[in-house]
Amino acid sequence: MPNAVRRWFSAPDQFDRFTRFLRDNGILIPTRVVLGVLIFLMGTSIVFKRLGSRSESVGEFPFDIVIAALTLIAALVVPLLVTTRQRSYVMVFLADVAITVVVLTEGNLDQRLLGCLVFGIIGSYIAFFHSLRVQLPHLLAASAVIVVAALGVFSNAEPSTLDVLGRTVFAITVITVIPVVTQIALSRLSNDAQGSELDPLTDLLNRRGLARRTAELLHAHSEPDQSLLVVVIDIDNFKHFNDTYGHDVGDRVILRTAYRLHEWAISDAAIARVGGDEFIVVQIMPQQSVGYLLADIGRIMNMSAGEPASTTSIGIAIHNGIWADDEDMDEGIQSLHRLADSAMYESKRLGGNHVHSIVLTRPRD
Repeated sequence: MPNAVRRWFSAPDQFDRFTRFLRDNGILIPTRVVLGVLIFLMGTSIVFKRLGSRSESVGEFPFDIVIAALTLIAALVVPLLVTTRQRSYVMVFLADVAITVVVLTEGNLDQRLLGCLVFGIIGSYIAFFHSLRVQLPHLLAASAVIVVAALGVFSNAEPSTLDVLGRTVFAITVITVIPVVTQIALSRLSNDAQGSELDPLTDLLNRRGLARRTAELLHAHSEPDQSLLVVVIDIDNFKHFNDTYGHDVGDRVILRTAYRLHEWAISDAAIARVGGDEFIVVQIMPQQSVGYLLADIGRIMNMSAGEPASTTSIGIAIHNGIWADDEDMDEGIQSLHRLADSAMYESKRLGGNHVHSIVLTRPRD
């Protein structure tokens, strides 16, 4: 059990991976909008609390109204702002501070308890976008605020011991259970993905997923006027990135390459990471569209944007038409993979940063 907890605690922050998943599935912008709506509702709830008859402000300065105004502004900014991992950390920290101020400047203990429950929403956000190393400080800080709030500090209330214990246990349970259970479930799903059809770093297909997806493509697009492309991509001098900058930078280069493949390939292509720095793309398209796609691959895959700069060696094999039967198809696919792989190594022999001349196979009737 300690080893399992240690692995869970040492799991990498999943902000980049989860954001990439949302982007690849076309729901990153809607997710930002939903976050903006939730933040807006939090801001309006603070205003309604202040206007309610049971709210009792501590002191004369309207801290809660100031927080509400800032929250409403944030609700407008979040959907428009490109969120990075660092900005997300700042957002979590500021949210915890804002909740703390609103809770501790409220004199009514019941209203304080309701305010503390908002910590659970922040914890759920952390469960999806970050790691346990971010969740634990949040839960510890939130629990401390709950204890202070339940004791009636900064207010005139004098709760009994049972009141304090009841409010504390209830609030801490609510803000802890859902985020922690969500974090465990997401961690388990991530571990399962490593043994299924997905590459755990890039969320691309692995070899098993590539084989299944290739079979689906072939049976769905087996037409005479279609071209089948098998593309093998290898990052040039990848060992240099790990040895010089460290494995974190090497992972970043791999992720950048995966993103560029998504940018280049057609929407239903099978994109896989089949080795440390090797990728394969299998896609089927009308023959007349092949030229346009091939004209872009070198530019997109070897663009200079991003530090440290990286290039790739690319080999491509194309088959036009259809195969006679399934056995012929299986043999043909294996042959295309070998041809594309040989073309990629020829690109490396030429110095890298090169797309080798396309290998054309004869059409099959």
